[in-house]
This record gives sequence, structure tokens and C-alpha cells, in this order.
Amino acid sequence: MTIDELAAEVGMTVRNIRAHQSRGLLPAPRIVGRTGYYGPAHQRRLSQIQAMQDQGLNLAAISRVVTDGRLTDLVVAPFADAEPPPERWPPEVLIERLQLAADDPAIDRAIELGLISFAGNDVLVPMPRLVQVAAELADQGVPLGAMLEAVAVVQEASRRAADAFMALADEHLVARVAVDAGGDLDQIRSSVEQLRVHASQALGILFDHAMADAVRTYFEEPKPADG
Repeated sequence: MTIDELAAEVGMTVRNIRAHQSRGLLPAPRIVGRTGYYGPAHQRRLSQIQAMQDQGLNLAAISRVVTDGRLTDLVVAPFADAEPPPERWPPEVLIERLQLAADDPAIDRAIELGLISFAGNDVLVPMPRLVQVAAELADQGVPLGAMLEAVAVVQEASRRAADAFMALADEHLVARVAVDAGGDLDQIRSSVEQLRVHASQALGILFDHAMADAVRTYFEEPKPADG
């Protein structure tokens, strides 16, 4: 969008948009020739600013919320802290744990899914707990390649679930939390931690319910056909 189109979308004057941009509240547009182009992230930011202003937060406090360099680290931390840090393993350790051949195509699939990568002579494992699950399934006779296809499905579903919860938070929580916290980033982090807990609980409940249905359907005895 051009700045005029953006202004029409958010119901704000071009002058106000430029003022927010000069204060650092809005990222710079993408410049093509002499024209600046704005996208969904700019529109979302302006909507958040409007919502916080409507609820009484002044621009100085809004600036702390949306431009302080600590914000991203603070709000990501509750999710990152829930997962052990990445680990570096010698390749032979990973191969042994997952009962793989060195040329197993599942290794390429794991790299494609972002589950492992190479760092020098080591393998970087960003989610070691997931590798532990794979190792335990391998002990039960489940091939890694088959598990990775299930992981790919769950990974995509998890992204969609995360997007849905972020949309929910964006619409109903962000402005209110910022106002209640007076722009205090530590209070915002605490609220994000609560969001993580509630989102994890909801996902766990829904997954258990779906698995119960799937297992019930799988083991249900077929009913005799009528007649």
C-alpha cells in the first residue's frame, strides 16, 4: 500500500502516520523508486497504536511498548524458556541415538524441517526433547522417516495454532495489557507468560481430545451391515 492507501485502511491521516514514523513508532516503508510501500505489519502496528491511544496510553508509554529494543526478547522469552537450549552433538551421536545409517534420507528430511543443522563438525539440535521422542519411538520400531512425516503435519498445525492465538492476543489483549502495565515491559512479559500457559493448556486439551477420538475410531469394532 502507498501511504494514502494505508491511511484509508486504518482511518488515520497521512500527517499522523508520518508523525508516528518520525517518532520511531512505525517501521520505515519499502522504497521503490520514490514511493514508499507499506504492508500488513505497518497496518497492524498503527491499529495497535490507535487501540492503546483509545484506552488512554500516551505516546511516550506506547513508544516504550513498540520501539524498546527489549520488547521482542521479553515477549519471546516465556516461550523460549519453556524449551531447553539447542545442543551441539557429534554426528555419530545423533546417528547412534536414532539408529540411522549415515546416508539415511531421513537426515535430509530432518534438515529440511529445521530439526537439525550443521555447525562446523557438529550437528546443531534446536529441539533436543523432540530428538529424545524420536529415539524412544525408534526403540519401539518406528522409522525416523515415518515419524518426520507426522512431525511435518504437526509442525504446520502448530504454526497455524500459534498464528490463531497471536491474532486473538492482537485483537483482545495487546492494547489492554499495555495500558494496564502503563508500558512497563516486565509486566507485559508476565502477561505473555500467562498467554503461553493458557495457549499450551488449550492445545494440550484439544490434542488429547482429538487423539482419544482417533484411537477410539481406530479400535472400534466394525458394525455388521444391515440386511
